[in-house]
Parts: sequence; C-alpha cells; structure tokens
Amino acid sequence: MGSAHPFFVSITELEYSSKTKELGIATKFFPDDLEEALRKFSGKKYDIVAGEKKSTGDAINSYFNKHVQVLINGKPRQISFLGYEIEKEVVWVYYNATKIAGVKSIEVISTLMYDYKAEQTNIIHIKMDEKRQSFKLNAPDQSAKLSR
Repeated sequence: MGSAHPFFVSITELEYSSKTKELGIATKFFPDDLEEALRKFSGKKYDIVAGEKKSTGDAINSYFNKHVQVLINGKPRQISFLGYEIEKEVVWVYYNATKIAGVKSIEVISTLMYDYKAEQTNIIHIKMDEKRQSFKLNAPDQSAKLSR
C-alpha cells in the first residue's frame, strides 16, 4: 500500500499589509494527506473534493485551531476561517485577521500534519509589507518568525 506522492509537505503563506491592516493566511495541502490527518484528528472520514463542504470546513477549522497559532508582536491573535477550495491536485485553506496595527513581528507556530506523518515538512512564507522570509520546518520544528 503506497502513497500517491513520495513527500509530505504543506505550504503556508502569511501576508500582512500595514496599509489595509490585514493579515491573510493561505495553506496548501495534498487533499489525501489532509483527509487522513482529519480522520486521525476527529475519527471521521472526510472527502475534501466531493464531500459535504460545511462539515468538512468545520473539521478543517477545528484541526487548524489545534495546530496553528499566530502571534503578532508576541501575543496570540485570533484568525478567522474563510473557507477552502480545490485547485487541481491541491487544496487551499484560507484564514485572515483584520484591524491589526503597529506590527513589529509575525510568528506562526504550526504542527500541521505532524500527527499524520513524522516526515512532514511545513514550508512557511511570511511577508510583512515588502519584507519577506521563508522557513522550512521539519517535525518537530514548529516556529517561524519575521521581525521588522
């Protein structure tokens, strides 16, 4: 029994604009990996591509709330689930946070998919206005931080 792909990776992009005072977050997964992580997390089976979108979205949001934390200037910040979509062979999950001013640092703590595959790699891109930095987190690494 093999997997459909030889590596296990997610890509998370966080982009903050001081002009709009908004932080956008988008994470890209292979659908089969996310389905399996959700099954392990909730004990229920989900079909991200063809399943019921509301219950799948609720499960994804619960999973994210347990495995992702965003810190602005060292303080936890609530993020709002916007939804998810399928694009070719990947699924994108979207969040945002609004009305954020005076940002000096953005940190994301992510354990996404670590409970699914020990060899999981999470690529994190953080952009704060024109400053951008990328991070490669291999389990058990969890934190990526960009400061002004």
